[in-house]
Amino acid sequence: MMRKMCVLAGWVLWSLVLEAGPVARAQADTLWLLSGQVTFGADSLAALRLTTTPEWTGFNESLVVAGNAPTSWVVVNTDTVAHELVLDVAGWENVWVGALGEAAMTFPALGNATHRLHASSPRGDVLGAETMVQSGWDDHPHFVWNLNEWQPSRTWDMALDGTVNDAEPYVPRQFTINDRTYPLTLEDSTSYVTMAVGDTSYISVVNQGRMDQVLHFHGYHVRMLQSSQHANRVGWRKDTVPVKRGECVVVELVPTQPGEYPVHAHNLVAVTNAGFYPGGMITYLNVQP
Repeated sequence: MMRKMCVLAGWVLWSLVLEAGPVARAQADTLWLLSGQVTFGADSLAALRLTTTPEWTGFNESLVVAGNAPTSWVVVNTDTVAHELVLDVAGWENVWVGALGEAAMTFPALGNATHRLHASSPRGDVLGAETMVQSGWDDHPHFVWNLNEWQPSRTWDMALDGTVNDAEPYVPRQFTINDRTYPLTLEDSTSYVTMAVGDTSYISVVNQGRMDQVLHFHGYHVRMLQSSQHANRVGWRKDTVPVKRGECVVVELVPTQPGEYPVHAHNLVAVTNAGFYPGGMITYLNVQP
């Protein structure tokens, strides 16, 4: 117990250092791996996040890159543990960045595509160092939905001891879109879809969690443009879109009527906050006449 208290104190102190202010190193082409903690309702979680700024916000930041040319980045790891970054692109060479170190990273020309970028270690997975890289499809507004679910006790076990007991039941309490639970999802301009009847927008969805999810659209059907695990579904028009663990999906939305319509996970537990409905993976489509 004393060892856990000491480690926890060190973790909190490191988090406070990160939250105290930005490091004078920020560049537009820099990806920061930050450690800290987040709160969902009454639940506190240890966390890792990927962002283009050194300030701790508690949110992973989706990356937008050119689709027709390679882009070079510097990865700055502020965590006291080394991490390996994985992009789900054939031929990609994983990027290893040491504890409190830096490494170079280059995204190839990806065309019109959305890919998952994540720290592949159990620590990176459990603490949530996971985001998407979105390229191309820039002729219309583009919204992003990173899905995840969280069991707070697992995050603290990983942060304090470096392991979790996979023999114990996996019982997540919080379900998020872009690291936010409903109704806070409606305050995120990158996920809350606002547009007009007849206009076109794209929505990129990546399931970062350990559970398969199914998203149900009210009001409209969407057209599948990409499905990383189900290429045969490209071109389908659906109001219900399965997104398996680790899958990247891109859909096109062209609304035919005005109104505000919900989009939600089709799993009852995933639309709760610690068991209370409504919450979790719910957002809205706000379509003006």
